Amino acid sequence: MISVRYAALFLSLLALPLSAYAANVPPKSLATIPDATLYRGAAAEVIDLSKYFTDTDSTGIRLTTVLGTIDLGLYDQEAPVTVANFLNYIDSGRYIITDPLTGLPAPVFFHRSVPGFVIQTGGYLATSSPNGANILLPTPVAEFAPITNEFGISNVRGTVAMALLSGLPNSATAQWFINLADNSSSLDGPNGFAVFAKVLGNGMAVADAIAALPTFSFYSPFTNIPLRDYTTADFDASKPAGPANTITIPSITRTVPLNFTATSDHPGLATATISGTNLLVKPIGVGTANITVTGTDVDGATVSQTFQVTMISYPAHLANISTRVQVGANQDALIGGFIVLGSGPKRVAIRAIGPSLADAGLTNVLADPILELHNGDGDVIATNNNWKDAANYQEVIDAGLAPDNPVESVIITTLPATTAGSAYTAVVRGADGTGGTGLVEVYDLGSGPGSSILNISTRGDVQTGDNVMIGGFIVFGDGTQQVLVRALGPTLAGSGISDPLDDPTLTLVNGQGTQIDVNDNWMDSPDKAAIEASTVAPPDPKEAAVLQTLAPGNYTAIVRGAGSSTGTGLVEAYALSQQ
Repeated sequence: MISVRYAALFLSLLALPLSAYAANVPPKSLATIPDATLYRGAAAEVIDLSKYFTDTDSTGIRLTTVLGTIDLGLYDQEAPVTVANFLNYIDSGRYIITDPLTGLPAPVFFHRSVPGFVIQTGGYLATSSPNGANILLPTPVAEFAPITNEFGISNVRGTVAMALLSGLPNSATAQWFINLADNSSSLDGPNGFAVFAKVLGNGMAVADAIAALPTFSFYSPFTNIPLRDYTTADFDASKPAGPANTITIPSITRTVPLNFTATSDHPGLATATISGTNLLVKPIGVGTANITVTGTDVDGATVSQTFQVTMISYPAHLANISTRVQVGANQDALIGGFIVLGSGPKRVAIRAIGPSLADAGLTNVLADPILELHNGDGDVIATNNNWKDAANYQEVIDAGLAPDNPVESVIITTLPATTAGSAYTAVVRGADGTGGTGLVEVYDLGSGPGSSILNISTRGDVQTGDNVMIGGFIVFGDGTQQVLVRALGPTLAGSGISDPLDDPTLTLVNGQGTQIDVNDNWMDSPDKAAIEASTVAPPDPKEAAVLQTLAPGNYTAIVRGAGSSTGTGLVEAYALSQQ
């Protein structure tokens, strides 16, 4: 508390610039960003800038909301009491508890939204009602004692300030808000609202998205609560909102408190963009570009680095593999296998799609796909049900791979590779044992030399009509690629499959839908000798194979049963040699 004796001095200090509160220590580099060699046209190289920059006199906080990530830089020097209070709520776990009804995490949610003014949170947790897990009955956050008001930074757009009890000074506890506009005329003053943080990067786009949601008035203090997947019709029908309708903050973590910008001196060869604390370098053409990254702290001090990226031709290869098939239970799950071959790890994305297939006119789609990733020993190394629940879901968005439906699943991870080849398997099932048509996809997110994805295979239940097995792949890069595609059925009986496809047929079409090859029994193929020489000829003469040298583009392999027969089948694509 400030005594009357020092009141005049305190008020005069409020008019001083931020630098007068404490000497700012500029941010600095932790390490040098290395130069890189990237393949032209590959996926963007993702560089975690928190490994290369730091700011010693400020704290960074990442709010992972259900609508996106909001990074904050805290004013440790200018508002030490308020920052310490905020961190105390985070570190003590008071902003995320366990829902006593469901046993699941119940985080704080934005309980107030006034578009063009503020969005507010920190006061209530998204817990369930004893009347049902889909009915919201918020739990107040357990509060620490009120703190001394530290007003000194103006409430302009993008700042974060403490809420006060009825506007009373020294009454702030757990609640805080993000200023959506310049609110200095209404929120500043001798007893103004204490700003303690600044939104960094593109976090205000997420804040604006929250403010754009419709708001509903239930009962005090929830008279301006923003909700998703909830309409006026729901409200008029007295349908209770649930925890899933609220805009929660499921994860609050520490990060580097810098606002990053990046430029490329040759954007026609490589572009540089920022997502949170990640730098995304997209290789476009062959040549060399210099990338400059600048980090700015909350007080405006900067640190910069420049590094070089060299783009080279991309050898032709298989990329972005997908298979669509009827998903059942047990051995009728959709099982996709692939091999990572090379001297370095491989960044991959795997997607399980179901509801979105209805947009393509399919019926009986997999309503809620669940995705598992297994290593060569059969161990589960990653799982996902709903893609927005993934800790790295922002990377899914940055990669341009966000599914259209929130119940679809995505895993992005880095996999070890060996020069002999490391095998991995993606398994897609329906939640609660449900079935339907599903799609599994494997994307190569590697952007430079080191390793590659080879020998894609998918096993599933082959039926008729829209429920045949459809495998897609892309030949990407410079030159052409020799590819052998085979469809197996009888051989699967030796692996314990009880109902293998007795006589698979295989059709290969290009991206324009033109048939470029077809086969029933591989030994009848005019390429029989070359298929045998590949060492991956189908084991059974009733199985099918096609061998083609393919130009870059999209291709689809369709597996059916001869005579409209059905059963478990396997489609595989092997990259044999680059031409």
